Amino acid sequence: MGKVLEKEGLHNFILSLQKHGLLIAPVTTDMTRFKVLEAGDKVELNNNPFFPLKKYFLPNEEPVLKIKNGLTKEPKLKEPKKIIFGARLCDINGLAILDKLYLDQRFVDETYKKRRENTTVIGLNCLNPPSENCFCGSMGLQKEGYDLLFHERELDYYIDVLTKKGAKLVKHLRSEEFDFPLPKTDKKLDPKDLWPFMADKFWEKDNDLCVSCQRCTILCPTCFCFDLHDDVNPATKSGDRLRTIDSCHSPDFTQVAGGHVFRAKRLQRYRHRVMHKLQFFKDKFDRSMCTGCGRCIDYCHSKIDFVKTINEDFK
Repeated sequence: MGKVLEKEGLHNFILSLQKHGLLIAPVTTDMTRFKVLEAGDKVELNNNPFFPLKKYFLPNEEPVLKIKNGLTKEPKLKEPKKIIFGARLCDINGLAILDKLYLDQRFVDETYKKRRENTTVIGLNCLNPPSENCFCGSMGLQKEGYDLLFHERELDYYIDVLTKKGAKLVKHLRSEEFDFPLPKTDKKLDPKDLWPFMADKFWEKDNDLCVSCQRCTILCPTCFCFDLHDDVNPATKSGDRLRTIDSCHSPDFTQVAGGHVFRAKRLQRYRHRVMHKLQFFKDKFDRSMCTGCGRCIDYCHSKIDFVKTINEDFK
């Protein structure tokens, strides 16, 4: 059972969310980005933000251990209550994939867990793809990962209620049953078993265009690679063990002790990223790691389109 909000009530509803935490939503300036709403900001409902939701759960750098006099202890995380409004299903499904990796495995990441618990996610279902490179319609998106999801109709918004956190925010609205559709896109990725296509020849054209800038992994809703290093003052034996976001496109990402690099060639790194998204992860978790947001194509310097490569070259 969902809820219904009349269209003229949307602005006041968004403003009311500020009573429940730090309100974050898409705003357009030079481009559309998620940001903390300030006076005068207009929430953008038509464009998908440049950067996905993951930045609020996986910071570029954070301490995982505090080191003092040679002894370690876990840092105290001060995490404010946050409400994120206007996220698309591709980003939200990306968050659900990160949940599987950080929360559903043997070792739970406590900092990620706390951020997740302190954040309410309110999504916006796409009626029209915000980019010609969106292909989420062929990636099996699911109704998961959010607390509330707004679906626009002619006169109102149907709100799918998934959690108790979300239900508290809309308890004053009238209830209704409605089976809303998931997004559809003209661009599609043909389903294929990619294991037979590990040969270099299938990736050479894309590789010739790639400059290893790492933008695709930075903007991907599900890329989570990180590095760990100690920043310690030898004189005091005090400092931090830091987790920093990394990229599998980096030449030294697979470098090990002794200097050997397992994926020294750019082609190997490019192929690994695509294969991990579409094949390796699916083999283990029975779902694709790619959610079809299209950012890696939209913002690629060379406009590399691995969807086209797979659809047309893997015959």
